[in-house]
Amino acid sequence: MKQVYLVGCGLGDPELLTLKAYKIIQSVDVILYDNLISDEIMALVPQKIEKIYVGKKKGYHSKSQKDINNIILHYTSKNLSVARLKSGDPFVFGRGAEELLFLLKRGISTEVIPGISSSISAPLLANIPITARNYASSFSVVSPHSKGNSLNVEWVDLLKRKNHTIIVLMGLSRIPEIINEANKLNIERNKPCAIISNASRPNQKIVKTTLEKLEEASQQMQRPSILVFGDVVNIFTDETTVSSHP
Repeated sequence: MKQVYLVGCGLGDPELLTLKAYKIIQSVDVILYDNLISDEIMALVPQKIEKIYVGKKKGYHSKSQKDINNIILHYTSKNLSVARLKSGDPFVFGRGAEELLFLLKRGISTEVIPGISSSISAPLLANIPITARNYASSFSVVSPHSKGNSLNVEWVDLLKRKNHTIIVLMGLSRIPEIINEANKLNIERNKPCAIISNASRPNQKIVKTTLEKLEEASQQMQRPSILVFGDVVNIFTDETTVSSHP
């Protein structure tokens, strides 16, 4: 059997790929790629490499996790090398740990290639530092989705914490539930927050607002988006702004 690679492909901008990720994409026999892998990154894949779409998006899964695992097994049994391309970093809400465990249990040599996670880099691209002296000394990265796409709002009480930044991945469609839970916990309605859509891509868009106006602001945003809560949102401005990636 040949090698399997779980490759973090970052935010979508191909220039943000690691050199190692790029070399693997150029050299394997088969590539399995997710929904959020950008066209620009897929354009780097040589024509001779077999490409299989295994993407998942809200309301539609082209392949189940079991199917994906079996596809990898199928090709490795033929002595072919496989790259599993994953958006962001494979171990940040990416099911990379599940896939690695599955492969290791079957004795398949697997290497994980780190990728730039939107949880860290999307705020950076929006000029929002997730930590900054006198604004935030810590941060949390959370998801409002639990197994089976059930709602997870156990983290919302973190919004009460002072000098703390909360980054919410895959949260755009859960904003009404997040706001409802925040209201139950008496979170300040003027809590600064931002939505960053399509970070690093040509259609990147940023909106800075407050918890009170978050749902209204979200109407103009597209997936994939992340949410950022905390005083760091307004470190450079106190005004609600909308901007796009240059």
